[in-house]
Amino acid sequence: MTTQSISEQSHTFSVAETKAKTSAARLSIIVAAFLIALKMFTGWFTGSISVWASLLDSAMDIFASTLNFFAVRAAARPPDEEHTYGHGKVESLAGLFQALVIAFSAAYLIYEAINRIINPHPTKSEWFGAMAMLIAAGISVLLVAKLRRTARITDSPALHSEAAHYASDIYTNIAALGALVLTALSGWQLADPIVSISLSLYILWFALGVGREAADVLVDARLPVEFEEKVAQVVGKFHDAGVIGFHALRTRRSGSQKFIEFHLEVERSKKFEEAHEVTVNVIRAIEDEIPRARVQIHTDPWG
Repeated sequence: MTTQSISEQSHTFSVAETKAKTSAARLSIIVAAFLIALKMFTGWFTGSISVWASLLDSAMDIFASTLNFFAVRAAARPPDEEHTYGHGKVESLAGLFQALVIAFSAAYLIYEAINRIINPHPTKSEWFGAMAMLIAAGISVLLVAKLRRTARITDSPALHSEAAHYASDIYTNIAALGALVLTALSGWQLADPIVSISLSLYILWFALGVGREAADVLVDARLPVEFEEKVAQVVGKFHDAGVIGFHALRTRRSGSQKFIEFHLEVERSKKFEEAHEVTVNVIRAIEDEIPRARVQIHTDPWG
């Protein structure tokens, strides 16, 4: 006997969550556009390659934000005949594409920074650049707080990825600020390209992390072990109702939804109607314990 989850509401994105995710993605686009304009002027005015490195990071931000804006809207579409499990993996596809573009850009920055070391190019107006980077870092801090809060509430992979990316933007802004201050105080022109290489390596490392996380979702990697422990705890509460245990647990993720499937072991003496009722109650309990979970159980007579 196979029992599907009876709560259709828990299987779809709520209107409020979709609106919150879309609003957060839209805000990040606006912020990224402002930061690009600020850093473009600052990079041109100071001639600092570390500022250009931070500019590239912001350019990747607006690219990622725009992609995520459309991804979260597409992922929120309900299941249809061609996509019976929904469209949640669109978010992970967006994350994987972002990782590839970011990695390529970071590699190009490393090349340009090495060229700057070989052929030095002095910076100018370092204190102006430092002030601009300080403003950029402050704006990024506020945006990251907003994105993390929304990602935590909606459990959106795209927004988790975007929050992490803007967190890296904070570090690139601070590093560029430090390079400009060091150059202004000491006159050491190599500080700028060296910091740029460090920033690029960090961005490259971050891109690899985002790509790995997106790939895990796309190949249906299991959920973290804490979710399996929650399933075991919930099932254990129904021992007095005739549940002996469970086996063949399988988990995966698609966007914000978590899919959980297993075989529930119920006492053989239970009537069909009784076993069905117990199974439905287990499904409800798991979906209450794990938000945005979609549970499917196959009930086995046992003992």
